[in-house]
This record gives sequence, C-alpha cells and structure tokens, in this order.
Amino acid sequence: MRASVLPDARLARHAGRFVWLSIDTENARNAGFLARYPVDTWPTFLVLAPRDGKPVLRWLGSATAAQLGELLESARRSLAPRPGERRAEALLARADRANADGRLQEGIAGYREALKRGGVRWAARARAVMSLVLALAAAGELEACATTARREALQLGRGASFASVVGMGLSCANAVPDAPWRARALAALEPLAREAVGVSGLLADDRAGLYEALVEARAARGDDEGARRTAESWWSFLERERGRPASAEARASLDSWRVGAAIALGDPARALPALEASQRDLPRDYNPPARRAYVLRELGRLPEARAAAEQALAKAYGPRKLKVYQLAASIQEKQGDRPALAATLEEAIEYANGLPAPQRDEKVASALRAKSGAIQGQ
Repeated sequence: MRASVLPDARLARHAGRFVWLSIDTENARNAGFLARYPVDTWPTFLVLAPRDGKPVLRWLGSATAAQLGELLESARRSLAPRPGERRAEALLARADRANADGRLQEGIAGYREALKRGGVRWAARARAVMSLVLALAAAGELEACATTARREALQLGRGASFASVVGMGLSCANAVPDAPWRARALAALEPLAREAVGVSGLLADDRAGLYEALVEARAARGDDEGARRTAESWWSFLERERGRPASAEARASLDSWRVGAAIALGDPARALPALEASQRDLPRDYNPPARRAYVLRELGRLPEARAAAEQALAKAYGPRKLKVYQLAASIQEKQGDRPALAATLEEAIEYANGLPAPQRDEKVASALRAKSGAIQGQ
C-alpha cells in the first residue's frame, strides 16, 4: 500500500482535509497508541475524529486508490454530516463508527440496515457490502461472511469491490475445514473468484490473495491437479509482476505470495532468487532473510536456514520478532541441537516478557513457553 497506493495522485485532493500519520506497530514507543487503538491486521487504516480522537472509520486490509478515496469521503461525511443527507448514508456512517470502535455486532447490524435502506442502486452499496463482509469475518461469523459475499457479489459490478468481496468470502469458507456448510460455499464462491482474478485494475496483492484462496479451495475439494494448475497460474502472475518496473519495496511486497505459490507447487526453491534480491535491495528489512530461512528449512538446507534465521533475528524488533524466534527454534530442532534450541526459547520468552502489553502476542508467547516446558521435560 505504501509503495503502490498512497503515492497515487488521486489522493492528493484529500491532503488538506486529513493529517496523515503512519504508525510502526512494532516500535515500543507506539505502545500507548496501540493500547487505545488495537491493531491485529496489516495494513489497518483508521480515521480519527480531530477533537476527541475517537475512531470514525476502520478499514482492514488493502484498498485501491479509488476505494481509499471513497473511504475518506465517507469519513468526512461522518464527521460533518450534510443537512438532509439520505438515511442510508447516515446509517452507513453510524455503522462505520461502531465498527471502528470495536462494537462489531452493532456495526454489522448497521451495515445491513444501510444496505436495506439504500437499495440495489445505491451509489455506496459496494463499499457498504465490503464493510459488512469484513466485519463478519472480524467477528468470526464465517458462514455469514461466505453467504453474504456470494449473495451480494452477484449484484456488484465486476470491479475491485467485487473482487474484494469474493476474495474475503472464499477466505472465510477456506478457514473452516470441518464446517458442514463449507462445501456448498466453496462451490458457489469459486467460480466467482475465478472471474474476479481476471478483473482489471486490481492491486497485485489482492490478485495474489485471490489466487491463494483458489488454490486452497481446489485442494479442499480434493482436486490436487486443479490446485497445481492454479498455483502455476499464480506463480506466472507473480513472475510477470516481478518483471515490471517498480521500487524494491514494491517488488518485495509480493515475496510472501511467492513463497506461498512455490510451496503450493512443491518447489520451494523457486522463491529463492526473488528473496535473495530483496535481501540485497533492502538490507535493513528482516523479512527477506526470515523468508529465506523458512524456504531453506523446507528444502532441508538447515545450516543455511539457521544462518538466515540469525540474520533475521539481528534485524527484527517488536512483536513479530517472536515469530522469527519460533522459526529459528524450529530449524534448531530439526538439526537436533537441543542446547541451542533451549537457549533460543529461553531468550525468546525473556524477550516476550519485556514487550509492552499492547504489543505482546500472547498466543505466540504461550506457544514458546509450552515448547520450552516440553523441552525441559524431556
């Protein structure tokens, strides 16, 4: 987003209306901000009221420049409603405020009511549908997320919003392997996702996410050959993107998808050239060596994987460093180096305990403690 969307000239007209602030959620000095505005999805966009700092709008995930502009317009109208504004717009603004404030059920009800009032020709319908599907996913209502996405997508124009809604719906269905409704949802959403992946004007990140969801859906239905063909299309798309003129940051932003596609193809080594290039281009970023360590571990090249993990640990900071510790520990465990494994886990737990509470990933920290306990008990 920072490399491909925020510099877009179409957003310049909003510059005088909003104060733009980028928060590094890994940095300890931002713990106070996170205590007030918790973030667990990246990117997250927040619009805050200027007088009291209350959240007016929260958006999880990516957005095109046009979508982001529409979101900012919605936030502006919410902060300064116009006399005689249509009831649907007022309901949408109220739902946005509830959702941004963490009152998900109130937000979900508000989005549904806004859609009902606005009707099928409402100009803001696509944005309201996207917000509703995202809120359902955030609330863990995965069946409703998938069902709503399928129903509403059929009425949307074939653009970026259609692709976003279908992608989120398919991801919700993929997330529950044992649910009795899953097979029906996959059967309904997969054709729409195959249509969505060809929509023009999508962000590369969003198109890659659609490919990943399609690969998972094919695999879930037992179609290994279909999953492989889709993964090959995914990889071909990523290679075309790699060949486009772009900044190093923009190229590296697709590295996680490259790793996913290579793993899906059973050929992790495919991802290594791009990861090595990103590590050269972005020497301060821990992500390229961490991804190299993961791929090298999958290839069984454990000494190289361990060295890459150590490079990543030296650069990582904040809560995400805990996952790099997990990766390093998994490599040491595969090597059978119990003393190094025990030392890494102890260091990781000490690091986790020293993180500010709003930045401490308790799920990862608990897993590290459990692993350490198991090692000590052997």
